[in-house]
Amino acid sequence: MRCDRRHIVALLLLALFSWYWSATTLFPHVHHIDGRTYVHSHPFSGGTSGNPAHSHTPQQFQLIAHLSLLVVAVASFAALALRLLGRPFLFKPRKTAARQCVPLRHFALRAPPAC
Repeated sequence: MRCDRRHIVALLLLALFSWYWSATTLFPHVHHIDGRTYVHSHPFSGGTSGNPAHSHTPQQFQLIAHLSLLVVAVASFAALALRLLGRPFLFKPRKTAARQCVPLRHFALRAPPAC
């Protein structure tokens, strides 16, 4: 039962990542409004990436900017907080490959024999 739940969660996370990756990678487009250029990505139908067949209100552009700032701020704060607590943010530190209890052999290096 526990293994089935882990597989289901893994598949859901894979589906969520695939959707996010495709939404941000496959649908970037540009809006030119009042001399400003707004670049963002989300699925849309019609138009091209340089001239999408949809528009956004100023409130929607502000929401996009705030959400982008929020994601960066939360990730930075989480990384800093975890670093101050002594925990890694992305990867756990690994132990060294050599065993601590077995001493390593020391080989004496010398020059090759001369004729």
